[in-house]
Formats: sequence, C-alpha cells, structure tokens
Amino acid sequence: MNKTVRLISLFLIAVMVLSSCGQKNDEQTAIAKIEKRVSFVGCGDNIIYVGNIRDAEHNAIEGGRKYNFKPTFERVAEKIKNADISFINQETLMCGEGYEISFYPCFNSPQDLGYDLVELGFDVVGIANNHMLDKGSAGLAETIKFWKSQPCLMIGGYENEEDYSKIRVTTVNDIPIAFLSYTYGTNGITKNPASPLVIPYIEDDVIKGHIAAAKEVSDFIMVSIHWGNEDQFMYSDEQKRVAQLIADAGADAIIGHHPHVIQPIEWLTGAGGNKTLCVYSLGNFAAEQAYQYNMVGGMIEFDIVKVDDGKPYIENPVFQPTVYHYNKNLMSNTIYYMEDYTPELAAKHSVSTFFGNTFDFDTLYEYLYQTIPPEFLPEEYKN
Repeated sequence: MNKTVRLISLFLIAVMVLSSCGQKNDEQTAIAKIEKRVSFVGCGDNIIYVGNIRDAEHNAIEGGRKYNFKPTFERVAEKIKNADISFINQETLMCGEGYEISFYPCFNSPQDLGYDLVELGFDVVGIANNHMLDKGSAGLAETIKFWKSQPCLMIGGYENEEDYSKIRVTTVNDIPIAFLSYTYGTNGITKNPASPLVIPYIEDDVIKGHIAAAKEVSDFIMVSIHWGNEDQFMYSDEQKRVAQLIADAGADAIIGHHPHVIQPIEWLTGAGGNKTLCVYSLGNFAAEQAYQYNMVGGMIEFDIVKVDDGKPYIENPVFQPTVYHYNKNLMSNTIYYMEDYTPELAAKHSVSTFFGNTFDFDTLYEYLYQTIPPEFLPEEYKN
C-alpha cells in the first residue's frame, strides 16, 4: 500500500472514530437530560358512619388510641404510602373535644381518624364539601385547627380571607405543585356572619384568579372540586362548564368528588392549547351507604413529569377501581381492589343482608366498564 492510500485510509478511520464519538456524545447528552418525576394517588369520598366507628373501636390497639381505622385501608395502604403525593377527600368533620361523634345527616368523626390517615401516608387532605358546616362555624374552626396541627397539607378550609388568598404549594422532587379546592355548597347551612372563616364555594372569577396566582408560585396546578349530582354516573352540564373554565384558566388536573358514584375521566383542551386531566368523580372511598352503585370507587394514579426546564406534564394516568365492603352487622369495613373482590364476599355485603337492596357481583364490573374509558383502566381490565 503506497503512502497516499495509507494516509487516506487513516483519515477515513479517524473520521469514523470521531463520528462514533460524536454519536456517543449525543446519546450521552440525551441521557443527561434531567427528568424529575412525582407519583400521585387521589382517593375519593371518605365518609365515616356508625359501623366504621364500631370497627375502629373494636380494632383499637391496647395502650394506643381509642379508635383504630387503619384496618379499613390495609389492602390499599401500600399504594397510598408509596406515592410521592397521596390525596383524600375527607368528607366528615373532626371537631375534637366537646363535640359528640355523629353520623348522617350531620357528621363528626374522631380525630383518631385524622391521625390514622396521616400515618397511612396521606399528604394532602381536602375538606371542602357539603358537610363542612355540619357542626356550624365553630366545628369547622376546630377541624381546621386540627388539620393545621398535622404533618400534611390541608386544603378547602380557611381561617380568614388572607388565609384563603394564600396558594397552597407542596414541592416534591423540585417540582412545586399548587392545590386549590372548592365546593358547590354546604347543604343550605351558612356560616356565622361574625366568623372570619372562608368557605371556598365554586365561583368563576375566584377560581380563575386563584389559578392565575398559582401560576406565579408553582409549575403544576391541581384542583380538588366537590360538585355534580349524587348517584349520577354522568357528569352534569354544570360540571362540564366549570371543568372547561378550569382548563381554559390553565390548571393541569381536576380531581372531582361528591356524587358518591364514579364518573368519566377525560382530557380537556384549554384555551391556550394546554391539556387538563379531568376526573369528574372518584366515587366513594369509604362509605357505608345503602346501594351497590355507591360501593364502586377508585384511586386515580399518574406521574407528574418535568424534563429539564420544560412544563410538567401528566404521564400514565390510571384509574384503579375499588369496592367498599362491610358485613351484615356493619362490621369488617374494608376497601378492596376490585380485582381482589370475590362473589363470596359479595354474598355477605350489607347492601343486601342489612339494607335489603340488590347487590350483584357482576354489576360492579358493569358500572366500571360503562363509566371509565378503557384508556384509563389498568391493563388487567382491558382483556
């Protein structure tokens, strides 16, 4: 091989090596992109009835608190604990000393429930709902005081206008996430005019103002909202209108509750072209109600992902269906994943054995498939 040919060969080899190095550098640069990820789990209506109290008292640990509610949640506790952020709509007050435990139509639950929820791993607790004035302004004030003493973020109850104007933000994995909360009403009960407390009613201008303010202090905005018609599997025209208003204002996710049944999930496109995940209703998480359709609920799961300095987005939204079970004596209150629930358990459910209403195992799945779009179901439910 002459010198010229040898030099050309060496040159070509060098080019190939440099090209290979450049490709590797490009791959390394792509890999080096910083991805931040936050896992979220949202749970629906947590309403405490008489059987829950009896169970919790029966399950109390010697030397511990009077009530132990944890066994009700033990089958879903791992998911709650493992999520970076776990949310629950706590629909009953916890007024504490001087207030009797009470049930429908005006609820007040033991504060031991609150301690258990925090220990289970709930990071964000929403209290804006139609029962938040069940014990008047004073009862709500005590409930707010209790939740503010706990190591979690409470949304939906505010000490005064100044408190209401402060956007609640929690930062996880360097992603600041804002939480807003609203309710359609309070069962016709109004707060004491002398009370400085603020009830966060659904008001268009207020919501838009809060979302605008949240954009200044967070990268991602979550809206918890108590709305809709009870026992209706389809969202109302008003829900749809408010949901679109929230999307147009630029929120990233809407977590709905109140109907006590599940409702559809969909992506909304906001006025700015943004995508907003809307869960119209998660249904009941725990509630000793009297009909089979009230027993199907779910947990919404998704990841909040941020790559480099980009806008965070939602990835992997999945609705994990649950069934709420309690036996004929209103005991053994337990939240089951639907896939773990059996016809044998269904035959013992209090909806039929205590209340005398129909409870059919197969119908539970019909509620799920007729309501939740397949794209949001876990893989095992798509076959």
